[in-house]
Amino acid sequence: MYVLKDEHISFILEDIRRNGIESEELQLDLLDHICCVIETEMLPNSNFEEFYRSIIHRFYKHELREIQEETQLLLTFKNYYAMKKVMILSGAFSAFTFIIGSLFKIMHWPGAAVMLLTGIVFFCFLFLPILSILKVKEQKQSKDKLLIGIATIFGIVICLATLFKVMHWPFAHILWTSSLGILFFLFLPIYFFGGIRNPETKTNTIISSILILTAGGLLFTLTNLRSSHAVEEAVFNSDDQLLASYIYLSQQKESDSLSESQMLIRTKANELCLKIENLKVGIIKSISSDGKGITEDKAIRIFGSKFDPVQSYLFSENDQASTELASIKKDLAELQKLVQENTNDKECSLLSTQNIHRSDYKNQTLSWEEFYFKGLPMENVFRNFNQLLVNIRIVEINQ
Repeated sequence: MYVLKDEHISFILEDIRRNGIESEELQLDLLDHICCVIETEMLPNSNFEEFYRSIIHRFYKHELREIQEETQLLLTFKNYYAMKKVMILSGAFSAFTFIIGSLFKIMHWPGAAVMLLTGIVFFCFLFLPILSILKVKEQKQSKDKLLIGIATIFGIVICLATLFKVMHWPFAHILWTSSLGILFFLFLPIYFFGGIRNPETKTNTIISSILILTAGGLLFTLTNLRSSHAVEEAVFNSDDQLLASYIYLSQQKESDSLSESQMLIRTKANELCLKIENLKVGIIKSISSDGKGITEDKAIRIFGSKFDPVQSYLFSENDQASTELASIKKDLAELQKLVQENTNDKECSLLSTQNIHRSDYKNQTLSWEEFYFKGLPMENVFRNFNQLLVNIRIVEINQ
């Protein structure tokens, strides 16, 4: 066994200090390990410095200072490995869930919304925060820590914006615009001007900035900063005209000479129109606390894009149609039957109560309620109701 001399020990200790090991306790521990390896493996006739250089790389991957940094990290951040494991698991889970949820959404399979929500929530509130904390601990310069924090905020906001947009929740547009503002006006300037000052990172910084700017520009092209006013007004005018047509037809003077069957049709039509009007009023009230005094056209302009309140009012949790909607469907079938019996018109159709086939649902047959009212925002639901009211009045007048 080789016996180290004092000058050898001093040489090793000095080299350890010179390579970035600052902690005295860590210096002595490393010195002890290295001396043990040398005394055990070094042959008597070997050159000390050459042998030392050949075995020192066993203690690190890139440089000896890694031991100092990792020791400091473990001392100040005791849960480092546990958090790293949670970060990896949560990242893998969120990515897998998000991809599967996206596939389910494309295929219109149930459970897509739950998987998308779960994947993005895990990614935003578990993976990204832990990743940010671990990376910040590894950085020494305040600029680098700030960049990591801004990048984390950008990632969380843009993921939430995507989730809100997919789920048709409010504030999606605000979140999307805010995320792009963080990218263009906070992250990119700090990253670019901080990186080009260092000659070693100047080229990589410029290339990375171009890629980030291009990616941000592609995202910006998907942003609708201002919806088309002309298109919106055209849709609103179409709805207003449809509603005006119903009001005009409802105000037509009734004939005094009606047969018994015509009187029965008129009575049934009036009852059915009243039920539809009451259902629309109920929807407006459920959306706005002050909806009692709001007009239908104003409600459509303000709340027309809302999904959840309308759908929860029209359908129960198990996707069953509400009592009012089921009653309208029943009365509509009865009215259509009366009209066909009175006129022998077998082609008469208000809004067909028969099962409706849509080719894009791959042989899935939809019921009357699902086809005209399921999964639609309020403006589309009201448009179908108003079209139904107009059809009822037209059929009634033509008797």
